[in-house]
Amino acid sequence: MRLSRRIIYWTAVLVLVSITFWFAYARRSGEGQAEEKIVPVEVEVVGTGSMEETIELTGWIQAKTVVDVASKVAGRVESLQVASDAGESVAVEEGLAVKKGQQLAVIDHDAYLAQVTVADASVKAREVELADAEREKKRILALYEGGSATEQNKDKAITAADLAAASLNLAGANLELVRINLRESTIISPIDGIVTAKHIDQGSLITMGQRIVTVADMKTVKVIVPVAEKYGVQVAAETHARITVDTFKDKQFEAKVYSVHPALDEHTHTMQVEIRLKNDELLLKPGMFARVTLITKRKEDVVVVARDVILGGKIGKHYVYVVQDGIAYKRFVQVGITEAARYEVTDGLKAGQSLVVNGMNYLEDGAKVEVVRIEDIK
Repeated sequence: MRLSRRIIYWTAVLVLVSITFWFAYARRSGEGQAEEKIVPVEVEVVGTGSMEETIELTGWIQAKTVVDVASKVAGRVESLQVASDAGESVAVEEGLAVKKGQQLAVIDHDAYLAQVTVADASVKAREVELADAEREKKRILALYEGGSATEQNKDKAITAADLAAASLNLAGANLELVRINLRESTIISPIDGIVTAKHIDQGSLITMGQRIVTVADMKTVKVIVPVAEKYGVQVAAETHARITVDTFKDKQFEAKVYSVHPALDEHTHTMQVEIRLKNDELLLKPGMFARVTLITKRKEDVVVVARDVILGGKIGKHYVYVVQDGIAYKRFVQVGITEAARYEVTDGLKAGQSLVVNGMNYLEDGAKVEVVRIEDIK
């Protein structure tokens, strides 16, 4: 009985030892296989390029200068036409290109010309009256000196001469006024531009100050955009900008910041930035919706990588994996400018290194890798 128990005991001991050795061997075998695991990855050679720090904004295209051409005199619009280069008369309509100083309209020209004639005749009459009053004054003063005229006669002669002089001045001022009215009865364009609106028709009666046409200078256009206060130190005059519009989706228009308004809007706490750009081909029209990109910083020949190959950053440091001699190495990096799907790397990565661009989520520092194509990884 005692012998049987011993046999059972030692048999159990041997079984337990065998099981322990088996588990230990299996574990070492598994660890060895894990150490030998090779991760397939795709790599790219790190390159350099240019990077831009930008601010994205929206606004509306406006003409640089818009002038409402109004009449300074009242009357009937005799003509609403311009002379072409060939000498022919062309009706003023929307879209017509006009030059500074070019005649646009004529208002009761003959009536104002007649007023000038009347005023000129009045001046001549007052000149005659003044000459006669001066002669009489001279005669009375001589008589007064000789004792043949009273002081009252002298005072009357002097007063009459002064009144005649004042009357002449008044007639001269009236003549100048009607000459101005005559000149203003011919309406000219104050700027080079395009007629964007016609407010009256030929033959209409208009009052002083009534608008005739609107002329806009569209060879240069502008966009005024609100910029957040936090970007205040980054935006200044001459800051480069790119503008796109829906009409020309594949075309970018280069521009510069013309001015930054000195005060912020008290309601939105934004500053108004005016951007101007050349529009010689008149492709940009006032009222177009514009997408504006302000380029606040630009760097050349910097290390540039795709945004999605950089890991970490939310809690810890940013890092990437580089491959050398079949081994993946973890490299902590510092990020500079971000531009869409690209990052500038300012430290931790050099041009020419082999950067893991696919398969990096399965790596750890020192892992063995096999460089393959993306199709092989998938």
